[in-house]
Amino acid sequence: MIRVLHLFANLNLGGAESRMMDIYRTQEGTGVVNEFVIMTDEVCYFSDEILTSGGTIHHIPNPRHGLLPNLLGLYRLLKCAPQYDVLHAHTSYYSGIAVFIAWLAGLKVRVVHARNKSINEISFKTKAMFALGRTLANICATHKFAISNDAGRFLFGHKSQYDCLPNAFNFEQFQHRTNFSDLDKRRLGLPTNTLNLVCIARFSPVKNHQFLVELLQFITERNLKIAGKAVCLHLIGDGELRNEMERKVSAHELQGKVRFWGKRNDIADILGMFDVALMTSFNEGLGVFALEAQAAGLPCVLSTGLPEEADIGLGMCQFIDLELSLSDWQVAIEKAANIPVLPKHRIDNQLKQRGYTLEQTRSTLIRAYNAHG
Repeated sequence: MIRVLHLFANLNLGGAESRMMDIYRTQEGTGVVNEFVIMTDEVCYFSDEILTSGGTIHHIPNPRHGLLPNLLGLYRLLKCAPQYDVLHAHTSYYSGIAVFIAWLAGLKVRVVHARNKSINEISFKTKAMFALGRTLANICATHKFAISNDAGRFLFGHKSQYDCLPNAFNFEQFQHRTNFSDLDKRRLGLPTNTLNLVCIARFSPVKNHQFLVELLQFITERNLKIAGKAVCLHLIGDGELRNEMERKVSAHELQGKVRFWGKRNDIADILGMFDVALMTSFNEGLGVFALEAQAAGLPCVLSTGLPEEADIGLGMCQFIDLELSLSDWQVAIEKAANIPVLPKHRIDNQLKQRGYTLEQTRSTLIRAYNAHG
């Protein structure tokens, strides 16, 4: 058995964490044991699932509370017997530092996985740490993966060699939009005479929920209809800015036009009930929600902060610059609402051809994990 330690900041409901949980849930019989180390003591979204299934979660200090205790904690964990065979780091520029520690600890396989295309802080300290992390990632990683070319160029540099590894997910489980009746929608609380727009994202600055609320305000104040219908915006997720967005919605008297759903664990079952998916992020390493929306048959209107890989190539996506007017965005949504619905089998076949199956991703990872075993 190959013992793989996955390094995350936490195990909350994010794109990278969700995708690795898909791999974790289906690891039986693969010859790989996936375990986790996180840099927090908090109980995370996936903690109970991992622990109740017999999995392992290690905790090391957060580097923000002291880099030396953090690195010592990781080094001691990697030196413990029985020793891990692989460190697979999913933590942006910190991954470079982590694989350097793994090299010191004697691990022969050290994987860095680029999942973002920006950093939130631009202080001198952060820039210096990023430069160090990039250098160490290029020197110490035995394998470099990226979920998109934008993410790969950001973390490893434009001249570096890396492999794009699609963010595999169980797209076949997403119920297609044609599977739902008006009765199904009413049971979920969706008005059937309304164009239901949806965004699934954590409430953080980079996701740019403020733009979505302003867009709804623009449409509502002008009493605009899209595809002959009134519009309602549905925001699924949680995060530090949720309360602020709720206050903004109340201040503009949009309570009947914007619905906050919180976290959901049934996205594959309900996503197809909506009409158009929106993502207005300032930047994304990939934009998994856009892929999930297409898997459910939804057309997407996306900011140019998302990479081209977010579009699976069936004409279901439009990329719109955030610098364009709200009227331009309203027109794009109108166009999306009128895109013909594609059959589920065609969408699934396209996702398979693009390499989004769990089997393809697992096969690539196992080859990497075995490379020096």
